Amino acid sequence: MPMRPGYNDLRRWKALTFFGSLAATPVLAQTVNVPNGLPQTPIAVYQELGMGGWTPATVGGTTTVGTTGTPASSGGTTTSGSSLSVMNSQSWGYAAGQNASALGVNPDALAATCVMESGCTNITTTASGSTITGAFQMSESTYTQAMQEALASNPTLAASLGDTGLSGQKDPATQAVAAAQYLKDAASTLQANGISDPTALDARGYYNFGPAAGVKVAQASSDTLMSDVLPTMSSTQLASNGISAGETVGEWKASVTAKMGSSANAPILTS
Repeated sequence: MPMRPGYNDLRRWKALTFFGSLAATPVLAQTVNVPNGLPQTPIAVYQELGMGGWTPATVGGTTTVGTTGTPASSGGTTTSGSSLSVMNSQSWGYAAGQNASALGVNPDALAATCVMESGCTNITTTASGSTITGAFQMSESTYTQAMQEALASNPTLAASLGDTGLSGQKDPATQAVAAAQYLKDAASTLQANGISDPTALDARGYYNFGPAAGVKVAQASSDTLMSDVLPTMSSTQLASNGISAGETVGEWKASVTAKMGSSANAPILTS
């Protein structure tokens, strides 16, 4: 979990050539209502909250919603192949990829984020006090600012989107524009901090924990403890983000890679 430099709430590719022949008309996807919301870290400054200990279903899996509103998964994980195939299996997947390409963001990297956030499922949460929602799990403020930035960068996108306001979050292909812009911002920040060609894996910490912490995670050595990289988080808060006691950066990255598949190494920017 969005989102996802300089956002006040700190919440939370190379383009594939065949996207060029597809229409960028967003498709309104079926949503899954989660009455009590997805697991969230209690640290409000992290704008993209991640999915905590939930492993989203990807290839071969199914997702169900329990009485607590916590999704549970059964079946496959993305340990081979790419996250792009998971996103493209959704009715809105190709449009989301094309929208990302229009911003110079690799659809494969976008898909990797989608898989991590929701298993590429359009989940609507109604947890009290939370505005985080959608396939890319973005808060209202992050979505709004990222969307404004994206449309300023490429005004022609507005004509292909059904709704660029807050209600656009209900459509994953539209929300993908804001998510792609946030990933683009992540890539720029990481490049400014010595990572020349950031990948989906490099940007995961940025999207999950916010810009400052995300840079630290990307730069940290593999044997560094995640708790040392994220010192302001308690053990309970780390656990809510799927990080176990004593887990190293290398182990965390391996876990993320196992879910993203080959897309973990996908560069964020197409040029």
